[in-house]
Amino acid sequence: MSSPEESMRPPLERFLEEHPPLDVMDLWDAAVHDAFRLSGEFGTEVEASRLKQTFLDLRRQATSDLVSFHDEAQATPYDGPSIACPEGFSPWRVEVLLTLLPKRPLGFARVEVLLELYSSASRPDDCRVLAVLPAAHSMLEACDASENTLQLDTLPRVGHVNPLPRARRLSQVLLEHYGPEDRYHPGAVRTCVAAQARGATGARWRLDATSTHVGAESHRLTLIIAVKKGAPALHAAASLMAHSQENWLDAVVGPLWRDFETSVREFLLIGAPARAHGEWTHVLAPVARE
Repeated sequence: MSSPEESMRPPLERFLEEHPPLDVMDLWDAAVHDAFRLSGEFGTEVEASRLKQTFLDLRRQATSDLVSFHDEAQATPYDGPSIACPEGFSPWRVEVLLTLLPKRPLGFARVEVLLELYSSASRPDDCRVLAVLPAAHSMLEACDASENTLQLDTLPRVGHVNPLPRARRLSQVLLEHYGPEDRYHPGAVRTCVAAQARGATGARWRLDATSTHVGAESHRLTLIIAVKKGAPALHAAASLMAHSQENWLDAVVGPLWRDFETSVREFLLIGAPARAHGEWTHVLAPVARE
């Protein structure tokens, strides 16, 4: 939010400059390459073939994962418990939704979200984050967002090359992704390990699984923001990273993967995350605040 030219750029474009996306497909391809390269260290052809096939299967499963924000972002006047708001500002509640649709065997152990707010004008003091919810160390129960719409059209803009579902409404995506089996878990619970403001206009969440299950779940994240009276429209962009458990590969292939190339090893060590990005223009329009 530093110049008129900058303020006219799409919020996701501005976000990606600050937070470059991880090239998940390239890293999985490199992991398969390293598995083939190191398979010669096994004593038998059967063991070498098993390692190659294991990584081919892991790549197929992990790149079949789908994670997404929703198109819907809601901004309403804040009417909760008393909160300190600077003079000349009014408090607002902004909510975004995300859905996880894993295919990997143990689902997602950890979810991390970064979100940034942007102004339509070069006025960085027009808004500031007052609170990030759910609060750190609280429990977050999944919600039923099956009639909402996934924001899948942002994925090709950040290098997603796998085929996307034809549907966009979550209830239809679930059927397309999993088939007729009911694998949507509105009651799934995660621990909010971290929820913090990042500067005046950013926020970060970390949500950890409380149990192992493989199925879809949707969660609502909330910002309480102070918006200056007469401020221009506000926009938002965000990233979503959904990880397996750290060191998850030890139980699958043993320690061999720790000899992979450094960037691949680090990617696998943090849980080979699936990723998505979101963008919401005019989250809060000037007319909404009049």
